[in-house]
Amino acid sequence: MRRIVVTGIGAISPIGNSAQDSFKNLLQGKHGIRPIEHFNPEQFACKTSFAAQVSAHLDPSTLAPFKDMDDSTRTKLLKKLDRHQLFAMIAAAEAITEAGLDKITNEQQLHRIGVNIATGVGGLNSLEVCAGKAANGKKQSPFGNLMFLPNLAAGYVASHWNFGGPNNSHSTACAASAHSIIDACNAIKGGEAEIIVAGGAEASVTPVGISTFNAQNALSTRNDDPQAASRPFTQDRDGFVMGEGAACLVLEEYDHAITRGAPVYCEIVGFGRTSDGFTGQALSAPHPQGLGAQRAMQTALNMADINTTEIDYINAHSTSTAADSIEVMAIKNAFADHAKHIAVSGTKSQTGHLLGAAAAIEAVFTVLALKHQTLPYTLNLTPDNVDANCQGVDLIMQKPMQKPVRYALSNSFGFGGTNASLAFKGF
Repeated sequence: MRRIVVTGIGAISPIGNSAQDSFKNLLQGKHGIRPIEHFNPEQFACKTSFAAQVSAHLDPSTLAPFKDMDDSTRTKLLKKLDRHQLFAMIAAAEAITEAGLDKITNEQQLHRIGVNIATGVGGLNSLEVCAGKAANGKKQSPFGNLMFLPNLAAGYVASHWNFGGPNNSHSTACAASAHSIIDACNAIKGGEAEIIVAGGAEASVTPVGISTFNAQNALSTRNDDPQAASRPFTQDRDGFVMGEGAACLVLEEYDHAITRGAPVYCEIVGFGRTSDGFTGQALSAPHPQGLGAQRAMQTALNMADINTTEIDYINAHSTSTAADSIEVMAIKNAFADHAKHIAVSGTKSQTGHLLGAAAAIEAVFTVLALKHQTLPYTLNLTPDNVDANCQGVDLIMQKPMQKPVRYALSNSFGFGGTNASLAFKGF
């Protein structure tokens, strides 16, 4: 069996322009939630006026890979990129540099490196622009569809770094980047590649993105106190906060990584994918008993060949919606008496919900929690406001937890009843 290790990570998020900065700010309790900057929500009848956004002062020319381009090349490329593709390039560059892939020049080796970057909806803002031009009879840009196609973020990464291995993308809602990570693992296990850059990118803080989720009553409308709006596991949570950004992990076959002297963060030892498959279920809601989520976690443990008592931490999907209590139910059913000993946190309380990129950024946080043996906490959660239906696990609140962690899970569940759970082992 070919083993999979993580040899590089990268991210750009509402709380940092790199993976390391994002994790540092996560532990410090910082958040990226503020009034929407890209458009005026009132003009589009949006009930929510805030989101978790990447820094308004982001200058791509100061970040890899753009900082290393000449001015002409950089200007031309940035004009062609949708915001989610821009994020993907930045996150991938950090992960690729950490893993030393940017130093590989041998063509045969480059052909054994693949890319799998997911997105929930692709270039939504660019699609809105193209739709507006079409509705008004205006001429389209020849790059218009390249800016909203879901697979083009992966395409840009593969093209820029000359990676010739499998080039894929998943669009399975909020589990999308977990599915990209899983498929990358399977491709390496199956011998298609030695290395795959896997993750997700999203930029859906747009009129359509905000207004349609508002119409489902899925978003928090805590406009008077947005920094407290993302509050997983609390009794007064009222919806998730839209987030944006990207994260990537370099996944590599173990022997290959050791032979080339690559840095190793941890090992991915198991994963599980399930469908709720529940007749009469609303496609925006999980199975009422969380059976699909439970089976995803159990499948990951079975693949890893570890006992339920060996899991020390779970980065929960925990969107700050009613589904939080269903996920806790699934954890308690999957882990029985051990559930009360499992540390659980919801990092969307600080980053918001990155939709198709959520699983990737949360996988990065889980990797760093393992490395530093320091677990992030759930912002806005206190002993006084925990939902009674979310009790029964060791919810981390008010400050990070220092705890020996052997194995950790990262959960991701999406619209359509799609579920994924990733199992990591410290290295």
